[in-house]
Amino acid sequence: MKWLERLLLVTAAIVLLAWIVRSVWIGRFIGEWSLADPWTVYALFCWPVAALLVPLWLWPKLTERAPAALVSNDTQIIDVVERTGAWPIAGRQAKCLAAIPGNQICQLHVHRKTLRLPRLPIELDGLTIAHLSDLHMLGNLTEPFYEQVVEVTNGLEPDVICITGDILEATCCLDWIPRTLGKLRARHGKFFILGNHERYLPDAEALRVALTAAGLTDLGSRTEWLAINGAKILLAGNELPWFGFAPQVRGPQTLAPSFRILLSHSPDQLYLAQIEDFDLMLAGHTHGGQIRLPLLGALISPSWQGWRYASGVFHEPPTVMHVSRGISGKQAIRLNCPPEIAILRLTTSWEGDAPAEPRGSAGASPSRPVPIAGDYSG
Repeated sequence: MKWLERLLLVTAAIVLLAWIVRSVWIGRFIGEWSLADPWTVYALFCWPVAALLVPLWLWPKLTERAPAALVSNDTQIIDVVERTGAWPIAGRQAKCLAAIPGNQICQLHVHRKTLRLPRLPIELDGLTIAHLSDLHMLGNLTEPFYEQVVEVTNGLEPDVICITGDILEATCCLDWIPRTLGKLRARHGKFFILGNHERYLPDAEALRVALTAAGLTDLGSRTEWLAINGAKILLAGNELPWFGFAPQVRGPQTLAPSFRILLSHSPDQLYLAQIEDFDLMLAGHTHGGQIRLPLLGALISPSWQGWRYASGVFHEPPTVMHVSRGISGKQAIRLNCPPEIAILRLTTSWEGDAPAEPRGSAGASPSRPVPIAGDYSG
């Protein structure tokens, strides 16, 4: 998919450049139209296609709305440069990108989001989950940057911390783990899965070992149980399609959890969350598009659904999905798409709401997921 995106972008740029050169060379921007001219034929093909596809692309962006599951979203902006007293940037390319006007790579946005979940047990009302994703430790952002991420996360005092992949992709940063993520604190546990960028490591298992030694729990293709205030929570991890297999959540030992949470690197696994009756799914991978245009939002994101799951809260019953914009990226640039630390406060169904469907009533063949909301700030 990444190669296809690059091919499309390069092809579009070449065609545009060739058209401009041809127009300038001949001394006109609108040449003599002739069906014998291949450029005329190309233009006659492009305009109808654009007239058909642009409205289909634009309309969902302009009509998206906040789902009922998202009660509130309060945002705090933290300037890492101001807090550290220096730019936490290393490498010539990263420094050049950081100098681009409007680059928000060092502006952490802390989103305190309240999610209303109809099937949340009353014992879990007020449970807080810190959702981190896509840290991309590779050296372009230095260790002090990630120390600030940890400090800010700990200041939120979460009950649970979940990290949804693309944590580290350069072995030179492996020894950062104990001094950064190893210092994360949560009342009821810290959990992680890996993403696609861990494939750049010569041995991804070394990262799993380092994270586990630092006190985090590996959920890759696995399940774990939490008991909080007498309620049972099933936590599962999905690293598909890059690592492992779908976690086994069926069987006598998994029949009666009070609440189900799925960690998935890609939002494309939403269909699996629906089939397996998960209440909440946490994902990343898309970086929110990393570059977003005003009003139009993300143009491209690495998902089979395109930009639709770029970031935010989505509801496709029985699952509510939160997609993080992530912390960093392979390229140190973020325009109108700042890095995100999300603290999710879960609350129960409100009075007068339609009664929640019993667990297992969602069926095994959900329709194609259709997102109904992007990111919202309040």
